[in-house]
Amino acid sequence: MDADVRKELLTRARAAAKHAYAPYSDFPVGAAALAIDGSIHTGCNVENASYGLTICAERAAVCAAISAGHRQIVAVAVSAPKDAHTTPCGACRQFLNEFRPSNTDMAIVLDDQDAGEPVWLDDLLPRAFRPRNLPAPPLEADANFATRRDEDGR
Repeated sequence: MDADVRKELLTRARAAAKHAYAPYSDFPVGAAALAIDGSIHTGCNVENASYGLTICAERAAVCAAISAGHRQIVAVAVSAPKDAHTTPCGACRQFLNEFRPSNTDMAIVLDDQDAGEPVWLDDLLPRAFRPRNLPAPPLEADANFATRRDEDGR
């Protein structure tokens, strides 16, 4: 990964962490997802008193990319200001795996309080269960999509 791209991803992830809502853990996290077209989408963790409803920063960033029409994420930077080298949790690793390109690994950039430590999703989630393990066809790759309207035109 290009050093300038890694730096930009980290800058955006660090900025996103400042918007985290983490009143229970006091552990803010920000993430920046790089879509295959080069666009960057950010997210932060949003905690909930019902802990299971908490949304992690990595999933929030990827959901922002998905909401913008992207289906392939090539890299994600993760920044947790209180702990360098924080990796995505297990649920996030599996979630990220869903949107990695089918022909390559996904780079994960860990915030080391410097230029970032790149690691690979395959190393964090070896022998992963992937969409190709299911009989359904894989998601379309960043196709321009139009919303479907019902018969009334809504």
